[in-house]
Amino acid sequence: MKYSLSLISSVLLITASSNLFAASTIDLSVVGTLTPSACTPALSRAGVVDHGKISIGDLSYDAYLPEATLALSVNCDAATLMAVKATDNRSGSAWFGSDTDAVFGLGFYGGTWRLGGYRLMVKNVQADGAVAPVIESVDGQTWFPVSQDQTWQPLWMRSVGAPGEVDAMPVPVQNLAMDLTIQTRVRKPRGAITEEIPLDGSATLDIVYL
Repeated sequence: MKYSLSLISSVLLITASSNLFAASTIDLSVVGTLTPSACTPALSRAGVVDHGKISIGDLSYDAYLPEATLALSVNCDAATLMAVKATDNRSGSAWFGSDTDAVFGLGFYGGTWRLGGYRLMVKNVQADGAVAPVIESVDGQTWFPVSQDQTWQPLWMRSVGAPGEVDAMPVPVQNLAMDLTIQTRVRKPRGAITEEIPLDGSATLDIVYL
């Protein structure tokens, strides 16, 4: 890689020196926006969904665990254009039947056996005390409307739009509240199990300022 970079640099240098009319300067821009507003996310139950101890003998090949709901809120100093991005901290370990790419992982057993996964969905979304439509984006530029039962995929952002608007575009919000529903599916390890196996799901919800 270093050889290739040096070779390219040499070619560019020769080309530039042979062109008497080439510009001898170039501008570098470093841009951004300092926002006076700050937003703080919070989850009920300290953000923990604890399914307790589950007997492996009671599991079939895979099993759905009881659905859980956490209250997610985002409170800002002032109305702010922002979104919440979900990141899977156990990326690569998810298994959920045919819907694996859209869910979060529960970790591995034995280094390679994926223990299952969990889906995230949002319901009862309110922006500044009023019902608001949910929208999502993977790049912060193009946004799509979201239904209540639509899975929140890893690395996607969710925000809210204006009620009644045809275009799915985020609007500034000071207080955002919603129910975060977690649907977990466990995949039974093969072979004789003689030790306890922890389910190790972990995700991070980040505030992205738009």
